[in-house]
Amino acid sequence: MRTARLFAGWLCIALGFGLIILLGLGVLDPTRDAAAHATSAAPVLIALMPSVAIGLTVFALGLWLLATGKKKP
Repeated sequence: MRTARLFAGWLCIALGFGLIILLGLGVLDPTRDAAAHATSAAPVLIALMPSVAIGLTVFALGLWLLATGKKKP
């Protein structure tokens, strides 16, 4: 069980980090439609929030899996 938890933790960290990098590079662009009709930055940031939140949540889940999977002496 401990090995599976550590593997899942590292996998979540890698997936979360990869998603954030892809968003930063513009490969995944959820703001395309919002930016086309935006008169301010607020609609663009609102369109970007779900994708960033998912990436950070997966990253945090990985950290939690790693932190709670260690045996305490």
